[in-house]
Amino acid sequence: MKILPWAALLAMAAPRQEEPVSPYVDPRQLDLPFPKHSHLKQPWRGWMETRRGSDFQAGVGINYNVPANDELAVRLLAEAGIRAARKEIGWANVAWDESGLTDGAGLRKLLALFKKHAIRPTFLLNCHQGAPCPVKFLEGTLLEDAPKGATRVKLASLDLFTLGRTGLSGLTDYWAAEALITAVDKATDECTLSKPLPKDLKAGKVPMATLKYLPLHPPGTPEFEETVGGWIRYATLVARLSVESGIDDFDLEIYNELTFGTKFLDIRNYVPDRPRHPKDFLNEGGTCWELARRVVEAVHKGFPRARCIWGFSNTTFYHCAVDRLPPGMDAQSYHPYGTGTRRLPEQEYHKENPEENADGWTPEVEIRMPEGWISTFVQTESLTRLLNPKAREKHPPGTDRFRHYMTEHGILPAECGVKDDAGAWALKTKCALRSYAFWLNKGVDVLHYFCAYEKEATGFGLLPPDLPKLPSDARFDDVATPPLRALRNLTRAFAGCLATGEIRPLGVEITALGEQKRIFDGKQPLWHRDVFAVLPWQLKEGTYAIALYVMTWDAVPSIAEERYRLAVKGTPAKTVRLHDPVTGLEVPVKILGQQGDRLEIEVTVVDVPRILVITP
Repeated sequence: MKILPWAALLAMAAPRQEEPVSPYVDPRQLDLPFPKHSHLKQPWRGWMETRRGSDFQAGVGINYNVPANDELAVRLLAEAGIRAARKEIGWANVAWDESGLTDGAGLRKLLALFKKHAIRPTFLLNCHQGAPCPVKFLEGTLLEDAPKGATRVKLASLDLFTLGRTGLSGLTDYWAAEALITAVDKATDECTLSKPLPKDLKAGKVPMATLKYLPLHPPGTPEFEETVGGWIRYATLVARLSVESGIDDFDLEIYNELTFGTKFLDIRNYVPDRPRHPKDFLNEGGTCWELARRVVEAVHKGFPRARCIWGFSNTTFYHCAVDRLPPGMDAQSYHPYGTGTRRLPEQEYHKENPEENADGWTPEVEIRMPEGWISTFVQTESLTRLLNPKAREKHPPGTDRFRHYMTEHGILPAECGVKDDAGAWALKTKCALRSYAFWLNKGVDVLHYFCAYEKEATGFGLLPPDLPKLPSDARFDDVATPPLRALRNLTRAFAGCLATGEIRPLGVEITALGEQKRIFDGKQPLWHRDVFAVLPWQLKEGTYAIALYVMTWDAVPSIAEERYRLAVKGTPAKTVRLHDPVTGLEVPVKILGQQGDRLEIEVTVVDVPRILVITP
C-alpha cells in the first residue's frame, strides 16, 4: 500500500475553497412536470433576464391602508421609492342611489397626493359578503325564539323588508343578509327564510340587511344581468373618480382572493336549493368569468389607459389558464405569501402522495423565506411556472402586453417566531428588499407590499407605528423606519434609468470561494452557492444594477459575509461599485480582470441584496 505524505492527506481532508456553479443559468432547474415537487431544484435559476431598470422603479408598490396623516404617509412612501399603491374601494362604498362613492371627497384628497408624488393607483374592486354591494343595514326584532333548522321566524316591522333582498345577518360569519326573507305573512308576522337557521336565535334584536343587488346568479338570467350591470356602474364610478382627480392611467383589480368573504359570488350560498350552473365559475361561460368579461369591455371602452387585472386567482394561480382569461384582460394578480415558518419533513407537501416528490426524500429544515415558498418547487404551485419567459408569452385574446401583478406579499414577524420590535424591523427590511429585488426581476411587473401601516412594529406595516401622531411635515430622516430607509437606498441605485433603448443582456459565471455553507444536509445537500441570486437590470446603455444575495431558506438569523467570484459578460465596464442598502455604505469590490466585454470581480455578499452598479 502506498503511503501518502502528510501534506497530501491534509489537502484531501480540507474542504475545497473554490466551487463553481456550472452552469449558473440552467434550464433543467425548470424541468419538473406537474404535479411533482422538489426541494433541490431552484426553478428561478432556469433563466436569467436583464430587465429594464425603469420597470423596476415602476414596480415598487404597496397596499395603502393608512388610517390618518395621509400627507406624511404618502410622502414617506414616495421618498422611499414607492411608485404604485393598491387601495380597496369595495362595492359597498357606492351610495345607494349610485350617484357616487360614499367617501368621494376623502378619496379625491388621497388621489391628489398620489398624483403629486407620481404614484400609480391600483383600485381593488371587491364584493365581500359582509358588505357586498350598496346595502342598508337595519336592526330587526325577533318576536319569538327560533330553533336551529327553522325555516320560518316571526319578525316585527315587516314593511321595512324587501322580499328576496332583506335577510338575517351574521348567523355564521361576517355576512350581510345571510338568510334571505322570501315571503311574509302579515297576519301572523311569519317570515319564510331562504335556508334553515344554522343556530338557535333568542327573541330580541337581530342584525339584518337589505342588498340592492342579488348575489351572482348563472349567466343568462335576469338576476345576473342586473347584478353585472351594477358592477359595471361601480367600476365606472371608481374609474371616473380617478380621471376626475387627474389620473387616467390606473389599474382596476377585479376581486380579491377566494379564501374568505366569497359567498356573494354564488346565489346557492343564500338559496341552497338552486341548481348548480354547469359551467365552472372561473372559466369561460362561468359566473365570475362572464362578470369580468363585461367589466373589462366596459372599462376599456370608457377608459382606454386603464388596466384590468384578474384578481380571482390571487391564491389559485392556475384555475383559469392565462390564455383563457376574458378577452382584453391586461393582467393577473397573485398573493403568494408563504413567508411564515414551515417545518420539513413534518409539513411535507402531499405526504399522502410520496410519488409526487421528485427527489425521493425530504430534508430536515425550517423554512422562513421572504420570497415565499412559491418561488421554489417545495410545493407544486410554484409561480415560476407562470413567470418564466416562455410562459409569459401567453396572453388572453385581444391583449398584446399581459402583465403579472403581486398585489399582496409581505411577512408577519410572529409567524417566524420574531416578537421584539428590533427583530421585526430587521426581518421586514430583509423581506422588503429581497421580495422587490427578486420578484420584479423574475417576471412580476408590480409588487404591492403588504402593507403600508400597522399600529405595532411587530405587524406587517412599513410606516412608523406612531404615524397618526407625527407632524405632517416631519422629515424622512427623522421618522422613517429601517425598511423604508433601506428601500430608499435600494431604489436610489436605479436613479437615472432610461425607459428606452435596446436592452443588452448580461451573462454570468459564478464561483463560490472559501468555506461552503449548506441550506440543508441529506442524501443530496443544497448549498448556499445553489441559491446565490444574480438579478440584473439595465439602467441605460452600458450601465447596469445587479442585485446579489444568498437566498437563505431561514431569513431570521443573519449570515456572515460570503465571497464569490463573478465573471460578468456583456459589458465593457470601467467603474464598479457595490452598495449595501441596509447600511447605505459601499462595500469593497476586487477587480480581477477585464477583457473585452468580460469583467471578472470578487465580491462579498450576505442574505440581503447588495447592488452591484457597473458603468462604462
